[in-house]
Amino acid sequence: MNPQAMLFSLTGRFAILLALSGCATAPPPVTVTKTVFITQKLPPSLLDCGIAPAVPVATLQSQVADYLVRLWEWGQGCSDDVAAIKSAVAVGP
Repeated sequence: MNPQAMLFSLTGRFAILLALSGCATAPPPVTVTKTVFITQKLPPSLLDCGIAPAVPVATLQSQVADYLVRLWEWGQGCSDDVAAIKSAVAVGP
């Protein structure tokens, strides 16, 4: 076989293999699901309510009532926030 025919033969075979590989179907994608839990370390300030409203020098019952309302609102807001933070962090194994 002459070298030119041999080169054409190899080139032709390569072209056919290349064309056939383009027609091959890709394998279906594989979905890998892995759950990794990461322990979060929160600063203590996120789990603490901080300083309560200062006790006023009250001379009237209305001032005491205003203070009690502010104290109750502070406590409710703080406990709700701390509970939400704890429940968000507590998700895991």
